[in-house]
Amino acid sequence: MPLTHAAGASAAAGHPIVGTWTWVLFDGACTETYRYRLDRTVLATSAGEVSEKAYDIAAAPDARGFFKLVETVVRQNDKKDCSGALLGGPGEQVTRFIQFSPQQDKLLICREAALTACFGPLKRVP
Repeated sequence: MPLTHAAGASAAAGHPIVGTWTWVLFDGACTETYRYRLDRTVLATSAGEVSEKAYDIAAAPDARGFFKLVETVVRQNDKKDCSGALLGGPGEQVTRFIQFSPQQDKLLICREAALTACFGPLKRVP
């Protein structure tokens, strides 16, 4: 399955990843927000961490309903995220697998194309 730039002709305004997503965790003690933009960048905040990443996402899900998402850190502020982790810095690349709810108002972020190691659901911010 080829990856498509979310800003490409086939996915620009219609890709379900585009928009702002949020997740509250640790009994409300921390919030993560991801703002996926049409220019193929995502602005992410998590506790003290603020990062900007470039992303590529599959135009269509695989047979199990997962979209492959590849994010590459462009810049970050060297602060810890909600889980206490630090990003590796510019150039660090992470592959994740996204599954949307049928209404596309929630999503799960998974390490593999399976529901065994995921977090969320993140909710779409209107």
